[in-house]
Amino acid sequence: MTWNRIAGWSLILAPVGQLGGWAFQMLGGNEGAEPQSTIAHAVWLIGFVCLTIVCIELYRRVRSHGAAQVVARVSLGVALISVAASIAEMLVDLGTGFAVMGGANHDAIDHQVRGIPGVEAILYGPGTQLVYLGFLVLIIQLAVLKRIRMLTLLLVLATLVLFVLYEIVFDGPARQPIMPLACLCMWLALAPLGWPLLKRATEPSEEKLVAP
Repeated sequence: MTWNRIAGWSLILAPVGQLGGWAFQMLGGNEGAEPQSTIAHAVWLIGFVCLTIVCIELYRRVRSHGAAQVVARVSLGVALISVAASIAEMLVDLGTGFAVMGGANHDAIDHQVRGIPGVEAILYGPGTQLVYLGFLVLIIQLAVLKRIRMLTLLLVLATLVLFVLYEIVFDGPARQPIMPLACLCMWLALAPLGWPLLKRATEPSEEKLVAP
């Protein structure tokens, strides 16, 4: 029951974490303004932890055999490695934010951190986005196995297309309205998967229903 509760809330709150980080970014977090930057990265950190649990829950739902299970394991592995890099990035940025609030120079600290061998490629490269590839493959498998609705798959596809438009295609203020729409599609896809888990977690167990 504990896992149902954790996974249920994670499915519901993962998109909220993405949206919350974006909202604080709009208040100046992405430009290094404090305390917005630190709050934004803290919210994103919570969102990425929730996304980790979401990927594990999706993998648990595949329950397939042979090559399909191998694909699910690889997808989960890619997602977990990628989200671990994103969590590490948030922790580094949080440490930088606290140092800046203590009077340190943001640009100097950022330059020092990125100068560490491997940090630029691991924490700030495209590898941190691979979590969405693993996430998508798991969703596709569940749709093929008919364990989720086709609408859920379409909403996830719409989410990822909007994320790509936000990160790569558009630039400047024109791209900002895309993020809330992407998070809404993600929430509409994942929240219906989370509610039944929460309901199951709150139902009395069979042992409690049996009279002594």
